[in-house]
Amino acid sequence: MATVGDLVDRVGLRSLTPGAVEKARDHSVSTFYEIDSASGTDFGLGAVVYVPAGTWPSLSAPESIPAQLRSGGGVGVVVDNDDFDLPPEFVTECVRQSMPVFLLPKDMHFVQLRETLAPQPAVVPNQDSNSEAVQALIDEFVGKSEVAVWVAMQGCVITGSIVPGVDFPIKILSRNPTSLEGMPSDAAGIHLQLPRSGHAVVLANPNRAQWDVRRVAMLAGQVDARLHALEVTRVARAQSENALIRELVQANVASAALDPWARSLGLEPGIRIRAVSVIASESMPDRIDAVVAGLQDLALHSGGASVSGSYEGNAYALVTMSSSVESVDGSEGFDRQLDVLAALFVERHDCPLFIGTSSCVLRSSDDLVRGLISARQMADRHARSSKPESPSVPLPAPVAATLLATDPRLASVLDRTLLKPVVDYDERKGSQYLATLRTFLALDGQWSATAAELGIHINTLRYRLNRIERLTGRGVHSTADRADFYIALALRESSRRAEWEASRPPGFGEPG
Repeated sequence: MATVGDLVDRVGLRSLTPGAVEKARDHSVSTFYEIDSASGTDFGLGAVVYVPAGTWPSLSAPESIPAQLRSGGGVGVVVDNDDFDLPPEFVTECVRQSMPVFLLPKDMHFVQLRETLAPQPAVVPNQDSNSEAVQALIDEFVGKSEVAVWVAMQGCVITGSIVPGVDFPIKILSRNPTSLEGMPSDAAGIHLQLPRSGHAVVLANPNRAQWDVRRVAMLAGQVDARLHALEVTRVARAQSENALIRELVQANVASAALDPWARSLGLEPGIRIRAVSVIASESMPDRIDAVVAGLQDLALHSGGASVSGSYEGNAYALVTMSSSVESVDGSEGFDRQLDVLAALFVERHDCPLFIGTSSCVLRSSDDLVRGLISARQMADRHARSSKPESPSVPLPAPVAATLLATDPRLASVLDRTLLKPVVDYDERKGSQYLATLRTFLALDGQWSATAAELGIHINTLRYRLNRIERLTGRGVHSTADRADFYIALALRESSRRAEWEASRPPGFGEPG
């Protein structure tokens, strides 16, 4: 049976009386009752009463309702979020009676509230049920064909159980969406915009088989309906989530006051939390809401809950992980999702994101405060390092690099063979793998020092260097390969310094 706490946890309703909600969290909800001018006041045990906007003038003594509700065993009141006629004496009496008062969002009907809190099946779905449901729809559509399907959201890409690469959908998103009515019957790629949720479906047809437009339309409609329901839930929680993020970043409220709030949004003590901070490029200060929406999508792959919001032009998220122990696989998977988030923004908005993360096991809201601060510091460091300034860690040029610099042909071979795959990847994805490799080598391959200098977790450093190895076919653990990487980087920096010296105006930068 649903409880008062479920009105917050499962539905995401905000409350005018948070203290009363905490006292009544475990009280069972048995019935929902809508008051109108002709209804009585025999509410019954476990009743939640809804008073629609516009009903107050027809009620002879609205301030008496909380006491009548309490005496009959009622457990809560729901009013409209935009009800400007809500009598203050009614709210005052609810506070006196410790009666929870919830706000019903404008985009939710009271009938939907009833349906949301209807008896649930014995097996409670996982937090990632939305992602799994979309994956099931994709698998059913694909079957045994050669078609590939991706669902592209703001911050993640969902695929079926057979996972194709994400480079193709990210590229095709830059094209204008296709209409089902006007698409070629054997199109190699389709980009469909989902009207209700605002997300996109991308389909690839490498063999150019004939599309079944009816099936494509059915898939798009089913995915859109599922994601629209997810967005409705997010909208209901958005104001509460953003307010919690603001309080945590400001760090002016005692932890004990924020702990119940964090729990009500799914941040339970004992679970591992990844804190994320994102600084958007100066070119898109007005798109911070899109960044927050992208951060909300991270939880679809982590299998947990998320709390996202913005403060002073920066986006933040707290994402629960499946285990309290941080594993290398889990850390790498989350970092891959951050790479996808960054790549989507570069492709859609031509805007790089500077992302910082930290990790903690939640014991109190103080851990969340520290996590967000650490993530913000890392994001700040990434933003500063992206500026065209000299790196903070010097990379001394070895004798071999000095000798090779006299032969541009040999230097270009090293650069093309070792560094170009990494540079190309950074340009496509908005990542910073070349800077990571440079810092690692400049600090003599010291893992902890490199992670600290870059402001990243050591597992993130391992993931990045493993990725560099896959891109180049060389190993950072091999002395010979390290030497080649080092010389190539030293030659690259020497060449750039020479170009700058040749292009600067006479006397520029020289002491006066």
